[in-house]
Amino acid sequence: MSIKLFFAVLLLGASLYAADRPARVSVGVGTFNTLRPDQRQVQGQLEYQAGVNWCGVQPLVCAMATKDGAFYVCAGAIYDIYVTNYIVLSPSFAPGLYYKGNGKNLGYPLEFRSSIALSYQDNKRNRLGLQFYHISNASLGSRNPGEESFVAFYSISL
Repeated sequence: MSIKLFFAVLLLGASLYAADRPARVSVGVGTFNTLRPDQRQVQGQLEYQAGVNWCGVQPLVCAMATKDGAFYVCAGAIYDIYVTNYIVLSPSFAPGLYYKGNGKNLGYPLEFRSSIALSYQDNKRNRLGLQFYHISNASLGSRNPGEESFVAFYSISL
């Protein structure tokens, strides 16, 4: 199967479900600074996806906090790609504000979150999944160390 055909099938699958996207609330727990074991922190997050969409793209808002008092709030967009009726791949992008607390200095208050999530969706459209994301200031500040998070989440369809 060619790569173009593969992506065409994925986008077709996403568009078939684009008209009916419920609002969701997700609760997650995972690790902050995942790729640096000596600096890894426990984190929790809360995410809301609105029940409206434009061509399948839904608005989202998210808040994340670490054990060391770092805090990140963001708003952006998410797009669901239905690999099957039950397996969903969800890339998202969200700019936001970061406060380091006693945690990692990311170099600038404005940070950008690029994320990918893979989840299982049940018949009630609730989801259980894993999310990986990178937060970076895109070199807006003099420092741009970035960080990666890995989160397990449960999402309730409203």
